[in-house]
Amino acid sequence: MERMNLRETNKANRQKLIVANAARLFSSIGYEKTAIEMVAERSNVSPATIYNNFENKTGLLLAVLIDEGEDAQQIGEKIIAQRQPNDSSIIYRLIDMYVSHPMEFMNKTCWRQALAASTASSNKKFTQEYQNVDNQLGNLLIDLMHALHKEQVFTAQVDPQSLGEIIWNNVNQMFTDFISNEAMSLKALKNALHRQTKALIVLAVK
Repeated sequence: MERMNLRETNKANRQKLIVANAARLFSSIGYEKTAIEMVAERSNVSPATIYNNFENKTGLLLAVLIDEGEDAQQIGEKIIAQRQPNDSSIIYRLIDMYVSHPMEFMNKTCWRQALAASTASSNKKFTQEYQNVDNQLGNLLIDLMHALHKEQVFTAQVDPQSLGEIIWNNVNQMFTDFISNEAMSLKALKNALHRQTKALIVLAVK
């Protein structure tokens, strides 16, 4: 049993290394120029290992999205766990993390290709995993809205589920606009999201 657990741990660590190296190559030289063989060489594995684990380069790209999303979820959970009761400013800190963290993984060009791949790929396994991770990130924000509502931060008439869904949908749309616009800075994105979110929150708080 211990040998099996060690084998599984080694496999998971190897996959994480492959995904990390793929993300670096995608951002530095671009998705098109990145070859499976290059990722394999950096990761000290055979190309066959990558094909066996990720099927193809699109699967590898989707795995980068999944890895980023899982990391973002862990960071988001820590942010929420450390919050003070009745602190609505936590919403803005969570949103800032949601849009900052992806850019630590890949640049705008790669994110455009990654998001296109997530909708067009025939690789159902990784596509479904990515959608699940994305849903979990949205649920993290929605659950926060429910918690703030229970703490009576919002007026009784506010529907925390809908409020969370609207804010999350806007974050996703604004991030898509951001990666589509090379001239838009991350700071400008954050400022726009703060302004738009505040317009909703001021109507909801007591």
